[in-house]
Amino acid sequence: MFDNFKKDWEALKASDPGHRFQDRYRRRREKSLGTSNLWRFVMITLGFLIIGVGVIFLFIPGSGWVIIVVGTGIIAGESLIVAKILDIGELIIRKLIGKRG
Repeated sequence: MFDNFKKDWEALKASDPGHRFQDRYRRRREKSLGTSNLWRFVMITLGFLIIGVGVIFLFIPGSGWVIIVVGTGIIAGESLIVAKILDIGELIIRKLIGKRG
């Protein structure tokens, strides 16, 4: 399980900014040919549950935004629309950080 996570993380880092999540979505689609819609539903539900935990952590000391991004990333593996939104968001954040740094 952790080997798969590590491989997925390395592939995500290797992708070009602005295409990382769309590339991940496509890799998951190719890898999961024949996987049931039930599994996709479970993964999307898990993503929303993780986002919910992240929202709770926004009100207490902790890393709520990181948890929300992880949940959104899980959903992006199952939804091309969310993947595109995350890619656009990454580019915007990179521009903002670039202007500050």
